[in-house]
Formats: sequence, C-alpha cells, structure tokens
Amino acid sequence: MVWLARLLLCSHALYPAVAVSASPHKNNSNATDLLISAQVTMRAAAEAIFSTPALQSASGIDISTRVVSPRPTSNVSNASALGAIYIDTNSKSRKYEEVATMITKKGFARANLLYYDKQGEGYVAMNGYVSMCSAKDAKRLWWDGWKPFYPNGSNTSFYTVLRFEPDSLELVSSECDVQSGRADWLPVTLARTDAGIWTVTVPAVPTPPPSPTPPLRETWICSVCKHVYDPAKDGKGLPFEKLPDTWKCPDCGANKSSYRQIILPSESVESAHDEDSAEFVSSSSWQQHRPMHDADWTDSKAGYVV
Repeated sequence: MVWLARLLLCSHALYPAVAVSASPHKNNSNATDLLISAQVTMRAAAEAIFSTPALQSASGIDISTRVVSPRPTSNVSNASALGAIYIDTNSKSRKYEEVATMITKKGFARANLLYYDKQGEGYVAMNGYVSMCSAKDAKRLWWDGWKPFYPNGSNTSFYTVLRFEPDSLELVSSECDVQSGRADWLPVTLARTDAGIWTVTVPAVPTPPPSPTPPLRETWICSVCKHVYDPAKDGKGLPFEKLPDTWKCPDCGANKSSYRQIILPSESVESAHDEDSAEFVSSSSWQQHRPMHDADWTDSKAGYVV
C-alpha cells in the first residue's frame, strides 16, 4: 500500500506555511481571481489524484490512478499562473513507464490531476499534458516535502519529476464561494490558450445583490381611528402640514390636531390602514416624532395612538 504510506507521510505539515486566500474583492468572472480560489483549494487539499492511461493488460484497465504529492505552486498573480505543476515519481515505477510508453507511441501523454478539499467542500480538476523533466531540472525542482520517499534527496538514483501542464481546469469551492449554479451541474471551467493565458469558459453565477432598503416616508395617522392620511385621497394633493386647521379625519371626523406624525416604508403606507399591518409602525418611529408632553398616548402592544 505505497499510496497509503505516501498519503500518511506527506501530510499538510510538510507544506510551507504560505497563506493563500481569495481576495475579499474577487470577481468570479475574472480568470485570475478564479485561479486564486483554485490555489486555495489546492493548498488545502495538499495531495492529489493523478490519472494516466494504463499499460495494456489482461485486466482491461485503461486508466491508472495514484495519490501524489505535487510540489506547491507559486502564488497566483495573473491569468498566466498555474502553467505547470511538478510531481515526483520513481523512474522504476509503473507510473513512469505508463507516461514514457504513451509518449513513445503518440508523441505526447495526457493526464488528469484532481485536488479534493473535503473540509472546504471543493475540488480542482485539471486535464493536460505530462512529460518527463531532465535530471538537471529534477534537481532544481526538488521539494523537501518529498524527503520521506528518497533516502538521498535529489541525489537518489530513481528520483525524477514529471511536468504536468494543464490546459483545462474545473473548480468548485464552497469556501471561496465558487459555484456555477447550472442545472446540468457543469462546474466553473477555465481553458488555457496557446499563449498560456487562462480564460473563463463556464462562468460562476454571480451572487445576487442585496435587496435595496425600502425608502422611508413621513406621514400622519389619526390617534382616534388610526386612519393614515393620503394626500391624493384626503387632501386634494396637499401635504398634511398645508391642510387648514378646520380639516377633519375622513373616517371618524376627528380634528386635525388628533393626527400624529410617523415614519413608514413608502410601500406600506396603504397597508397601514389594516390592523394586521401594525408591525410597520414601530414604537421607535413613533417616539422619534411624538411631542414630549404626550407621554401616554402610545399603545405599547400595537404602537398606535389610543
């Protein structure tokens, strides 16, 4: 169970303590911001699942999968980042032979690399080309997280490195709030152009903007019958302050002086006539405008004048 030993030994503690976090002002339609979110998931997952075409065998298995510990990538700063990911391997291993055989037969080898962050509820799945690094490059790319598997470090005779160059990337992350929201579950997807620039091919669904706060409106309510003054219906378009002192409540006939000023959301003025809409008239709104000497005219339960 070599893969299990790798998974246990190459824990998160082996990864450098480099904080990578999504920008608080990130734009989920922007390739760079999405790559940053992808790197957050990759760093959290640490290990990855590496799949390549299998060698021909009697079992008929055509895909070979292993747990690997990719070298941490440099921090994302632009849309050309994550151009290559480096994976250590044993030059005597079946994985190495699979890649070498495919390159010999077709001139190239394709692979899939999957990072899964269980705690952050996200994953990054990449498809791309894989090739072998030269011995010189392998030494240059040495990462101390690989120490448990190579007794002499980068000088170990069977140590080598695979270069994985992704050209497509799929991303889902609850932690970074990246979801496509599509009915077919197709995740947010980026493609890498021949010029090495990532572009968004399946965008994330933007977070809907918060509902605007209803505008407030000052109005007047009868302290006798709770009638809310409507300029158009009750005063020929005049604001309450312009009404003559002889004006009477159209519902109960109370004097103009029986009215008190309140503040309501503009769309709720009409509904404030109904007893069920008393919640629109909060005690705080009333007390902001009531005269200080009228201390006993507010009903504590409904907020209406009694």
